[in-house]
Amino acid sequence: MKKIGEDLWVHEDAMSLLGTQLRLRMTIVSLANGSLWVHSPTKLSPELMAETKKLGPVAFIVGAANGHNIWLQEWQDAFPDAAIYVSGGIPKKVKLKNYQVLDQTCKNVWEDDLACEYMLGVPFFMESVFLHKKTRSLIVTDLIQHYSDERPSGWAGFVTRFIFEPIGFKGTCVAPPLKMGFMIKDKTNFAVCIKKVQNWDFERIIVTHGDIIESDAKQIFTGLCERFQK
Repeated sequence: MKKIGEDLWVHEDAMSLLGTQLRLRMTIVSLANGSLWVHSPTKLSPELMAETKKLGPVAFIVGAANGHNIWLQEWQDAFPDAAIYVSGGIPKKVKLKNYQVLDQTCKNVWEDDLACEYMLGVPFFMESVFLHKKTRSLIVTDLIQHYSDERPSGWAGFVTRFIFEPIGFKGTCVAPPLKMGFMIKDKTNFAVCIKKVQNWDFERIIVTHGDIIESDAKQIFTGLCERFQK
């Protein structure tokens, strides 16, 4: 666990994907009442559980995009008193006991600490993005990604070079599926959502995949998402 701002921590991890290692990041916010908000939980080890408990009681566990469901159930089992908030596709994959779906009708119960925007028009992701107001940190799951890793050797390097990089998993990028026009079912409302996020006051982007964007975050976001405003 690494503290990166006031009441803000991240945990770095990875998962295997087609023989490569996909970097993952969990973000934890200590809310104004002292409880914890956990975004995109990573694999829960005894050490990670102990570190988390030292920070405070876990009140909310958030899976904010459809592909981020792998460890939600074990976090719910470990912290049964926590409220679970997930994207609309996750309950079809994980047998969660109680949960709230993140969508345009979901009330932002973290309003004092976090702004929230649901990305309308992209059912593949059903992603919600957040702004930690205190540290001016935009928190995303798949929308923005930032890869600076050197290409690995062997099979992982082959997959990276001939599969992942050609479809857009390289450098600072929007999620490659978003570059395919047919993935965005409602371009008008999606553009409105992107504009709302762009107008937030942030200076950092905490991505779930790759390096945190610490410099020129607003300009980078605007440049990457310009395509959606046309």
